Amino acid sequence: MLQAVLFDLDGTLLDTEPDFTLILNKQLLKHGKVPVSGASVRKYVSAGAGAIVQQGFGIAVSDPAYPDLLQEFLSLYSEQIPYTRATLFDDIDLLIASLIENGINWGIMTNKHRRFSEPLLARFENFATSGTLVCPDDVGAGKPDPAGLVRACQQLGVEALQTIYVGDHPRDMEAAQRAGMPGVAVSWGYLPELPPLAAWGADLIVDTPQELIHWCLQKT
Repeated sequence: MLQAVLFDLDGTLLDTEPDFTLILNKQLLKHGKVPVSGASVRKYVSAGAGAIVQQGFGIAVSDPAYPDLLQEFLSLYSEQIPYTRATLFDDIDLLIASLIENGINWGIMTNKHRRFSEPLLARFENFATSGTLVCPDDVGAGKPDPAGLVRACQQLGVEALQTIYVGDHPRDMEAAQRAGMPGVAVSWGYLPELPPLAAWGADLIVDTPQELIHWCLQKT
């Protein structure tokens, strides 16, 4: 019996690419670089801020300029959150409402640090019913380490086997497997070009939130 649903944040619940594209281009222009398209940024959002900076500037982690550029990017993002352009993906509001109506606990486990996650989530009333928010700085590790999912289950008082983790990256599926819970991959997020979705090892792939609602209700 399904007890809870845990979600990744960026690319699963929220479309945050507009914020990242805005601040990256602001940063690129400041440093005399050519702005990039939102489509190019979308490819790296789920890989984190570091990947966005690396791709935007065409540099590696070993580049001496990288640490300062990353910190500048994170500072710009922090300033952008109160004015966020992020939106819920289509029908995520219906998905959350359906979980609540049917007595299914839900929460968020993200690789976005708490100083960004909390103020961002506060901008969306849909997230007020979330039973937990676990960030990498809460457990000292990010995905694919399963520590965050284990902590989320503890906070919700549920068993991993009766919980699913929903995400848009292979790392999400690996974290779910290592935590001992089924992993559900969504096709609407920031999917990397490789490996292909079918090779992520997901227990289920869904194309719409309605599909996920239907599956969850079958398991209650």
